[in-house]
Amino acid sequence: MTVPASWDPTLFARVRTLHLAARRLVAGVQAGSHLAVQRGHEAEFLGYQPYVPPHPLKDVDWRVYARNDRLVVRERRAERDFACLLIFDASADLGSTPAKWQQAIEVTAALAFAVLANGDPVGLRIGAGAGMTESLIPASRSRSQLGRILGALASVRPEGRADLVALFQGIAAPQGRGGVRSRTLLGVVSDFMEDPSEWSGALGVLARRGVDLRAVQVYDRDELMLVGDQPTRFYSPETGRRFPLDPVAIRGAFTEVVRTWMAEVQQAFVREHALCWSLAAQDSAISAVGGWLAARPAAASTAGSS
Repeated sequence: MTVPASWDPTLFARVRTLHLAARRLVAGVQAGSHLAVQRGHEAEFLGYQPYVPPHPLKDVDWRVYARNDRLVVRERRAERDFACLLIFDASADLGSTPAKWQQAIEVTAALAFAVLANGDPVGLRIGAGAGMTESLIPASRSRSQLGRILGALASVRPEGRADLVALFQGIAAPQGRGGVRSRTLLGVVSDFMEDPSEWSGALGVLARRGVDLRAVQVYDRDELMLVGDQPTRFYSPETGRRFPLDPVAIRGAFTEVVRTWMAEVQQAFVREHALCWSLAAQDSAISAVGGWLAARPAAASTAGSS
């Protein structure tokens, strides 16, 4: 992994730790199945291109090498046009508990690691947050790409509101650095704490453009259970406001609100024939990451883990 010489030792140490976490998570996925990002588009053969590291050696056409002593890979249209853009929600709500924030960071890092290991270009866009080295990293498969993505993830702090509708609309824009092409695999890592009725329409625009949508919804089980019986004050990380709260009095209603909200998030993706995995901060992410990588696009159902 190539990293900028300008990074300070603290950031470099955080990136190394995140790199190890991503590698361990991807290794856990590989232990259960063959690691390959499923693209799902017809692969029209276009010709041969010279082999350039870090493209996987498995894609080398060894018959051409045996005849001409040349390392080449077969280029197909789906491969040439394919790119992956990861969206990371760095809002204050996602950082409401350290466990939820760390789970989301490591999942995003692991997805980037796996896509690059597959020889495909990957980029990163961060919604909200503060302090990151970069908020938009265009898709690339260069040697420095993983370091750039991990640097952004290791440096960002939770802050503000992601504004998912504006984020999705910006990505759906046909022009500009933030827009995506129809063959893009769009991966969103978020808690989706914003009202689904606000952002689901923008999600639909992306789906109709042929974007392959896959999401991981990260939540903290303790946060959603109102642990404790004593009156307390609820704190909203995004607004900074505090509200008096009696857990015993509202637990039933709160549980129903949480159940409805989780169902609405899943339904928003189902309507667009997209996939969304629910992942608790307390659980292993191997199943969610493995499913995300191996899923066939345009599946009209969701997969989840409780």
